[in-house]
Amino acid sequence: MAETARPAFDLTPFERWEAVTLRGEHVGFLFRRLAEGVLTSRMGFAPTAVQRAATPDLPERFFAQSQVAFTDDGATWVWTSYEDSATEQRVRIERERAGLGEDVVPSYAEHLLMGPAAEAALTFVRLEEASPLQGPVRMPEATLRPAGGDAGAGAEGGVRVDVVSEGVVIGSHHVREGAVTASDWGGGTASAPVAGRDEALAGLGAELVTFAGLPVE
Repeated sequence: MAETARPAFDLTPFERWEAVTLRGEHVGFLFRRLAEGVLTSRMGFAPTAVQRAATPDLPERFFAQSQVAFTDDGATWVWTSYEDSATEQRVRIERERAGLGEDVVPSYAEHLLMGPAAEAALTFVRLEEASPLQGPVRMPEATLRPAGGDAGAGAEGGVRVDVVSEGVVIGSHHVREGAVTASDWGGGTASAPVAGRDEALAGLGAELVTFAGLPVE
């Protein structure tokens, strides 16, 4: 399969809401905004009591936010930050100070590469932003790989792009005309874009709604 060099990140501003489902039930939201060269990704979900009873290791609720600031030309990134409710800590990594190469890609920035990856596989070093909160920083090699044949048929005629890390598919995204139309995060968790905030938050608990409404710094 042909591979291409990682392209520059497309810094065209956008704001997008997604509904997060677990085993088909709407349990959370995913919000992404790219503005002034900073990509903000915010996720919150709360499995149902029935789901937690069936899978005891599921958290009662989970909140996470990542930000990635890019250079003006989108060639690489300057800093990234990550925090979540599992550790109640925040990590900030400045790329040059940490000695990371320009081709290292924070995992939350992969979203901006899905369009090119639907055309040809991209391989890079993948920074797992949550890892410093749990131990050593993890930066395994990863590939965004378009699936071929019938397996590649995505939503509404798009292409499925698999995220492969250390030989394992850790997620898949359906891409149509350069945009992600659905995502499979593994373990029965999925997300898909919706019309806006109200639809993404419909039926969710007050804590999730409050988290979704916090201002973006």
